Amino acid sequence: MKKWMKGSLIAVCLLFASLIPAQEVKKIYLFPGGLKTSPGVAITARDLAPVEPEGKFFSESWTFVYYTDDGGGGYIQFSSARIGYAVRSIGAHHTHFSGDGKSYYQKAILSPKDMKWDGKIPRLSMADSEWDGFFPKVHVRLPLPGLETDMTFTCLVPAWRPGSGSVHYGAPDGDWYNLIVISPLARIEGTIKVEGKEKKVTGWGYLDHASQTVWFNTQAEILYALRSFNEHWAIHILDYRTGAEFGNQRVSWIMAIKDNKIVYVTDKFEVTGSEWATEPRRGRKYPTRVKVLVNQPDFKLEADMKASRLFDVLDYHDQVPGWLEPVAGKMMRGPATIRQKVEFNWKVNYQGKEEIVPAQGIFEYTIVVKD
Repeated sequence: MKKWMKGSLIAVCLLFASLIPAQEVKKIYLFPGGLKTSPGVAITARDLAPVEPEGKFFSESWTFVYYTDDGGGGYIQFSSARIGYAVRSIGAHHTHFSGDGKSYYQKAILSPKDMKWDGKIPRLSMADSEWDGFFPKVHVRLPLPGLETDMTFTCLVPAWRPGSGSVHYGAPDGDWYNLIVISPLARIEGTIKVEGKEKKVTGWGYLDHASQTVWFNTQAEILYALRSFNEHWAIHILDYRTGAEFGNQRVSWIMAIKDNKIVYVTDKFEVTGSEWATEPRRGRKYPTRVKVLVNQPDFKLEADMKASRLFDVLDYHDQVPGWLEPVAGKMMRGPATIRQKVEFNWKVNYQGKEEIVPAQGIFEYTIVVKD
């Protein structure tokens, strides 16, 4: 082909390519009203009630995170999910990490008829497992085989929510995600019976109620989460990171609590993972070191935290019934949460005063799609 013909052909191809519209990046409509230290609307016990499922996909959970004074911790979750308009699964789950480094997990996968709500108390029951109460005390009981739990969360900070409503994806009335933080800081006290041995526990806690119609793969490719505690400070992070469909936008917040009062909340912060390791089950990569930075005129915060222990790798395929796993496996590519123990120092500058704050807690890295 002659050079001039070849050059003309390339020019035509480039012109044609320029006329093809680029794939439009979808918009995320963030929490209405923005992030504030006080909730945009009053939060009552009614906000803890189960939400009527809608859409082709629906998921809801009540999560109780605790970190014990002996260096252990755990996650208790009551969950309900519907895929399509008929397939529904509910369950009570408990992952416990003992202070000496052992990990335990038990679940009860149940029928929808086993889920009951009593709004007067309020109380949510899933067969024999249940939680009840609202500020200032919430009681949780899970008599799971091999892992029996009876725990009271005494709320030190009232309920909070980011903004005054849900995040919507793709359109103002598109699929949504909603979060109610039942209490961002609580003291916990109770008993945990593991393999027949009962132990009294005390420590710190965090409680929330989440619901959504947006599918996990759409909502995020990865998620960073941290709940960290100190006698005077508690600092929490939730950082959803979307994929290319939404231009890698973030749905995120970081909260600082000082002496049982929320003093700062923002979505302007950085979280960077490094020193990647490989989890033993499916070879997924996760960061063992994380840097956090808030650099705002009225609040500065930074930390360089190195995980001291891998608590567990929670594969979400383990949380669905066996008959549903083939469907979930096709719809969720490699979802897993890697939980690690962290002990580190926050460097905080608040109201012109700089503090070095020793902290401890649980850091989560969730992979929704494979690397």
